[in-house]
Amino acid sequence: MEEKLLIIQKIIQQESKTSTYKFALLRAVIDLISAQSPFIETEGKVVKIPVALISDKWLFYYWDLIGTSYTQINGGRKLACEERILFLKSGNKFRNYWDFNKSIHQTSYSSANKELFCSTIKELNNTIIKNPARYLGSSSKKGEYSFFQIEKNEIKKKNEEGFLDLIKNSPKICFDLAYYNVFRSFGGLISGSNSIILHWIAFMNKKISSQEGSIVREPTTRYGNDQLLSIMIQEQVVEREVKEIRDFWVNRIRIGIPVFCAWSGKQIKEVSNLAIDHAIPFSVLFNNDYWNLLPCHSKVNGNKSDKILSPKQIQLAKERILDIWNSYRNEPKLSQTFEAQYQISLLGNSLESNITILFDKFTSVNRFFIEVRGMESWKS
Repeated sequence: MEEKLLIIQKIIQQESKTSTYKFALLRAVIDLISAQSPFIETEGKVVKIPVALISDKWLFYYWDLIGTSYTQINGGRKLACEERILFLKSGNKFRNYWDFNKSIHQTSYSSANKELFCSTIKELNNTIIKNPARYLGSSSKKGEYSFFQIEKNEIKKKNEEGFLDLIKNSPKICFDLAYYNVFRSFGGLISGSNSIILHWIAFMNKKISSQEGSIVREPTTRYGNDQLLSIMIQEQVVEREVKEIRDFWVNRIRIGIPVFCAWSGKQIKEVSNLAIDHAIPFSVLFNNDYWNLLPCHSKVNGNKSDKILSPKQIQLAKERILDIWNSYRNEPKLSQTFEAQYQISLLGNSLESNITILFDKFTSVNRFFIEVRGMESWKS
């Protein structure tokens, strides 16, 4: 493992880079491994990841960087995906990445969006395959595609009705299982989210949950005030993008339907005490899916902060979590998006999609961050 870490260090520090593509590719692979994407395959000593999933991550990374003065590519040239992202953003078609995310992560597309979404992913797939996947690892002097190899998809009939089809029909990047193990164990350090400096800055800048009128904001780890870093981790945008779920629980409180804190089990009787918790902290997983957004009492939420749920806490809260997810499944305005999101994030191609299997995978992801990444666990 030490040898593989050294090779990755050389890639990051020594290889020539004409753009930020190599950084984006490595970060996407690490993020997908950290999230335990159900679409990651292992065959012998080779790991495979659909390029479409990496393309989706790139849209997240670059969405708010496009159109800024920050250097993304040498010589003043435009990124290959720049025109595409500007088109998606133009005329407020999509307010931000999370608005776009909820639309593209559907299992079926409207005729108006089908061609747009399919062509977007294919364009990004080609960019990733022909650029960073091709040249990453050049420091090894083994030629092109030395670190990542490409497996083309041989499926002839491509319905591509939704994002699951795009993943199924996607080419895959392939790499050595030994590198997968390095990314799995040390990915948080390589990508920077667990670096000493960022934790130091977080400690100095962390803010206690503040109450503005009737809205209690979820406390988030703030890594300094640097605008560029804020853009890259989407910390400001995500606070606004829990509104749909928040409105759902606010309405229940106001019409007298009991709403309970996911973690303490106590009833939340006042809207002013309602917080929407990212069960797996956004700063850890960068996930804003409905299954990860649960009602929580503001004081409990402040205590949990960015800690990882302990296995014991998850089991204690199991029935409440299942009730919350079933509430989303039974709400017409939320159900389609909820089911599409958990299929993509947690279940993959599994034909079984009952709520208990979803809970087991949710538990597994939390356990990974405690047992493999050594993150602090939390119990109310």
